[in-house]
Amino acid sequence: MSVEECESDSSEIIFSKKWRKVIVFSSSEKEEENAEEWHDPRGDQPKLMPFISPSGFIIENLNIKSDVAIETCYELFVPDKSFEEIAEQTNLYALQQLEDRYSQRLGKWIVTNKNEIKRFFGLILWMGLVRLPSLHLYWSHDPAYMQTFPKRIMSRNRFELLLRMIHFANNRKSNGSNRLYKIQPLIDTLEINFKKYYNPTEDICINESLIPFHGCIIFRQYLKQKRHKYGIKIFKLSCGLGYTYAFHVYIGKTLKKENTIPTKIVMSLCRDLFDKGHTLYTNNWYTSIELADKLIDKNIHLVGTLHSSQWNLPQQVISKKLKQGEIIAKENEKGITILKWKDKRDILLLSTKHSSEMMNVESRSKHKLKPQVVVDYNRGKAAVDLSDQMNAYNNPLRRSMKWYKKLAFELLLNTAILNGYILYKNITKKNISINEFRTKLAVYLTNCWDEDIPSNSIATTFKKRQHKLEKKPGKVSKMRKYCKLCYEESAALFGREMARKSTKQVTTFCNTCKGQPFLCLPCFNKIH
Repeated sequence: MSVEECESDSSEIIFSKKWRKVIVFSSSEKEEENAEEWHDPRGDQPKLMPFISPSGFIIENLNIKSDVAIETCYELFVPDKSFEEIAEQTNLYALQQLEDRYSQRLGKWIVTNKNEIKRFFGLILWMGLVRLPSLHLYWSHDPAYMQTFPKRIMSRNRFELLLRMIHFANNRKSNGSNRLYKIQPLIDTLEINFKKYYNPTEDICINESLIPFHGCIIFRQYLKQKRHKYGIKIFKLSCGLGYTYAFHVYIGKTLKKENTIPTKIVMSLCRDLFDKGHTLYTNNWYTSIELADKLIDKNIHLVGTLHSSQWNLPQQVISKKLKQGEIIAKENEKGITILKWKDKRDILLLSTKHSSEMMNVESRSKHKLKPQVVVDYNRGKAAVDLSDQMNAYNNPLRRSMKWYKKLAFELLLNTAILNGYILYKNITKKNISINEFRTKLAVYLTNCWDEDIPSNSIATTFKKRQHKLEKKPGKVSKMRKYCKLCYEESAALFGREMARKSTKQVTTFCNTCKGQPFLCLPCFNKIH
């Protein structure tokens, strides 16, 4: 049968790459198959276990009083140990940089500690509250920009050095299979603490957030529906008033399929919530009948929007033309409902919890009939959107930062702070704004002083090893060698044989560079 004959007979052609065959299904056969699987709604949703688990903050683990301080709520998620590790890794990275390439600017490096790292992060948090066009303007003497607060915390040079050196893991112990090794210790700490102090509510939601980033990394994403379209994507499981219970940083396509396949991402984020009776709300990137089947086996209901291009949906629902306010729904033998309702446009949803029941909703002083699944979905999906909205207020992130620093600042100064803010409001019952919470936390962090920071610089041991051109002792005839740079340039242009004839031999070398290469004076000045 030709392709034209197939098209005229309204059939579907499937090309099988594995067997190199062409399989033809007629549209009538497809409709008959769907008709057998899907039927009119009967209200036979799966009888999963009811949600009876305790929800909210775990008081036994918190061990705090009702008059808890703001900084205490934050330090439950980001303990002092994390700041100590950051200070240790920052000092280690500075030492490695001094060993590799000494410079006058790096020579001013002084050992940092936990309290100075706290002041550094507190200052960045304050900069999100008081926005200026550039970092250097916070220390400007221009009356239009002059600020007194940052000058009392640290000098501009010290801030810029810390911003340059800040590190969260040892670069020289990198794990090639883990693209997040530069920040993995911090991620592990936050993942443990976010789950340690909170039990999710019955309604949970999974969606993605985007950290704006335009640099060159292999896992940079483009999301057209976001305000900032390019950046690092984080999958979040949120609940309640925007509390982030679990998260997963997208690192591109890898051998670990759970990093990229929507169903496996959901199952990975929900692995600690199986068999508790939760209801999960997702968008059309995650929602599928396959996911619904798997979550039913784990006693979790699924409610989410659907993309009409999925292959195993009931064609009676997908192809049906509706007028505004009309509804059509089908169920399968497992009780999974596929529903389409037309408001201003067609809305396609999947639910393992709802049938086709309608309810009267008051909107703008008008009463309107809506499907129950639509009303519940609009309520349940708000957690991640609320989290993004709260983090957008006075965001401390700035441009021109390395990806791991931007990701660390997002987790430490947005996600962890929002969780601490929700905890503070829940425990104290005080109605304060997120900006007030950020302000008081910034003041606390910037006031973390200790005994005098050692004035001796770790760079003093390297000052004796500044690059100097020295003469090799011994007989001149035996100590002469080719200038390394001149030889390499000549060999690249004319070949090694010509380089040996044309390159001059010298007795001077650099005692600090690796391998102590012989160099002529022009080449030494070029690289140092």
